[in-house]
Amino acid sequence: MQHVTAWPSKSRELHNHHFDSTIWNDLRYRDDDIVIATYGKSGTTWTQQIVAQLLFNGAEDLNVSEMSPWLDLRVPPKEVKLPLVEAQTHRRFLKTHLPVDALVFSPQARYIYVGRDGRDVIWSMYNHHANANARWYDALNNTPGRVGPRSSPRRNRSATISTPGWSATAIRSGPSGRTSAPGGRSETCRT
Repeated sequence: MQHVTAWPSKSRELHNHHFDSTIWNDLRYRDDDIVIATYGKSGTTWTQQIVAQLLFNGAEDLNVSEMSPWLDLRVPPKEVKLPLVEAQTHRRFLKTHLPVDALVFSPQARYIYVGRDGRDVIWSMYNHHANANARWYDALNNTPGRVGPRSSPRRNRSATISTPGWSATAIRSGPSGRTSAPGGRSETCRT
């Protein structure tokens, strides 16, 4: 009896103000590609930096966001991003926040998945969006191909964040940018 491996297959598209999973349909994989896959705010950039240091022998001042683009981010649109990725001559390492059923999976590529405690993800995500500037929201909302409603910053000073089995209220207090939650948990916002 011969064992046949069933590789993941793409079964859906995700398209909104942030994502356009259709770019993966047009990517021509190389045999040595590395895909760094995480849920947002789970250590993606940190992992990209580690991979860059390994691939480029510890070189300093690497522009990881250009070398390892977030492929499914709609900014810039895929008509601009995909040719830049195809033109790369180094070993490619690509970032995604998509689930595997929204990716075109390549058995020849190498995949790195990073997980993070959901409570930490939620606070990091809150701070990320609470401190995004108007230029970022303009890019998300006005890059051609947006599907769904416009993305907009939260204007209030508190927000209730909840996931199944866990919830908290974040309260931004004063110019220090400290975010605090019940139970003494806090993070400093970058403003």
